[in-house]
Amino acid sequence: MNAPELRFDAAINPYGPSPRVVEAMVAFARSREYRFYGDDLYAEPLRERIGAHLGVPPASVLVYNGAGEALVWQFLVHLLLPKGWLLVPYPSYERFVALGKRCAAEVIDVPLTPDDYALDVDRMLAAAVERSAAAVLVSNPNNPTGNRLLDADTLTRLLDALPTCLWFVDEAYADYGGQTFAGLSARHPNLIVLRTFSKAYGLAGMRVGYCVSHPEMAKRVAAFQIPWAVDSMALVAAEAALEDQEYLREVVARVRRDCDAFGSALRGVPYLRVYPTDANFFLLRLDGVEPAAVQRALDDAGIKVRQRPDMPNHLRVTCMLPQDNARLVEVLRASDAGSLGVSESAWKR
Repeated sequence: MNAPELRFDAAINPYGPSPRVVEAMVAFARSREYRFYGDDLYAEPLRERIGAHLGVPPASVLVYNGAGEALVWQFLVHLLLPKGWLLVPYPSYERFVALGKRCAAEVIDVPLTPDDYALDVDRMLAAAVERSAAAVLVSNPNNPTGNRLLDADTLTRLLDALPTCLWFVDEAYADYGGQTFAGLSARHPNLIVLRTFSKAYGLAGMRVGYCVSHPEMAKRVAAFQIPWAVDSMALVAAEAALEDQEYLREVVARVRRDCDAFGSALRGVPYLRVYPTDANFFLLRLDGVEPAAVQRALDDAGIKVRQRPDMPNHLRVTCMLPQDNARLVEVLRASDAGSLGVSESAWKR
C-alpha cells in the first residue's frame, strides 16, 4: 500500500493560518531572537491577548504545547495525585480518554443516546453522584460525532448540581460554532475549558493550546507548569493568529460552506448515514456494507480516514479542500454494490 495522498483523518483547517501568521514567523526567524529564552516564563503576552479576546482575566489562562498537554497537567493535579474517578461520554475523543485511564483511578463511560449521540444529562449526573466522580470530561462539539453536547443552560445545571466535581469542557472545534463557555469560569470554580490553535486557526503543527479556569484554580495548576514551556516561534504564531479575527471569521465561513456541500455529497452515497455536525468533520455509518471492502477502496485510492476499533462500522472524515472532498465522494461512489459487499436494500433506500 502506498502512503496516502489525501488525508481526511486529522481534523485540521485545510486553508491554513492567516497570512499575518506566516509574516510574523518569517520576521521572527530572520530576527534570530530564538537564540534567547523568551522574555516571559509563562507566555504573559499571549495570556493577556487571550484574556482580552475571551473576556476573562489573564490569570485565568494557562498556555501549553497544545490542549493535550494542558489536559495532561490538569489530570496530573486533579486525578493522578488524589486518584479520582473520571466520567466521559461515550463515544468521545479516544486519546483524551486514554490519558484519563493513565491518571484516574478509573474511567467510567456514560453512553450518549444511541440514535443521535445526545448527552443524557440526568444519566450523567446520576453516574457522577453514584461514582463520586472527581471530574467529567465533555468535548463540545463532540469528537467523533461532531454534534454539540452542551448549551449554556445545560452546563450551568451540571456545574451547580455537582460543585465539588470538576467539569472539563474540550472546545477544540468550538470556533466553528462561535460559542465558548470560557466566560462561565469566573462564576464556576469547577469549570475548566480547553481550547487550541490547532483547528480553526490552522496551527496544528505549532502545538499551542490553553485552558481557562477560575484564577484560583489556574494558580494551583500553574505551580506545576514548566518555565518557558512553549517555544517562542509558536507563541509568535499564536499571537498573530489571535490578532487576525477577520481572517478567522472568513476561513470559518468558508469551511462551513465547504462542509454543507461535502455533507450533501456524502448523503448521496447510498450506504452511508451522515450524522449532522457542528465541527469540520463528519461521522459516517456504513449500512449494509463490509467495512473492510470500503477500506480497501480507500487504500487503493491513497485516501486515509479516521477509524476506531470500538466503532468498526463508522468512519470520521474531515472536510478538506473542495476538490479533495469531491475525490473522496467519487471513490466511495465509484465501486459497484458487489465489489463492496453492499446489500441490495442499502442501495435502494
